Amino acid sequence: MRDRLANSSGFALFGEVLLTGVAVALLALPVLTLPAALAGGIGHLRRYVDDEAAPVAALWRDTRAAAAGGVAVALAALLAGSAAVFAIGLAGADRTPAGTVMAVAGRLALGVVATAVVMAAGAWTRDGGWAGAVRGLRGQLDTDPAAALHLFVAVALTAVLTWQFLPLLVPSLGVLAFAAVAVRHRSRGRLP
Repeated sequence: MRDRLANSSGFALFGEVLLTGVAVALLALPVLTLPAALAGGIGHLRRYVDDEAAPVAALWRDTRAAAAGGVAVALAALLAGSAAVFAIGLAGADRTPAGTVMAVAGRLALGVVATAVVMAAGAWTRDGGWAGAVRGLRGQLDTDPAAALHLFVAVALTAVLTWQFLPLLVPSLGVLAFAAVAVRHRSRGRLP
């Protein structure tokens, strides 16, 4: 376990996760910057867990660096998400079992798209950029499919919490960023 986490209370990590949620929510207010904000937040929490210097200024620098390619990722995700929402809308008009299957498939597709964005944001680095992060999604899935499943569940919980009470989106984004950090550490055989 890292020195910072070993020598501090669990509330320090909890506070950092909540702070990250606030930062990601504020930086993602224009929806097209959500992938960049997630990449910055995940990088910030990764540095915190790895006991490196984790100033908020570094989160801002990472988010700014990830913004250009992050907009392209956001547009692709919005396109795919729109197709899934369209399928869900069509399914609502069809009261047969086929409509039910289409609605479930559309919701799963939304979850898969959101999970892919979180996984790519977790893999984003200044050196590799978004192209490397997106290309590496298949490798991440092949290496550790359970990590993708964990992130899918975290995305689903974020969606349900936000659907039930919109202000929960802010802390949920921090928890989602921490989930991305935790699955990376888990796949390397060390827990934060």
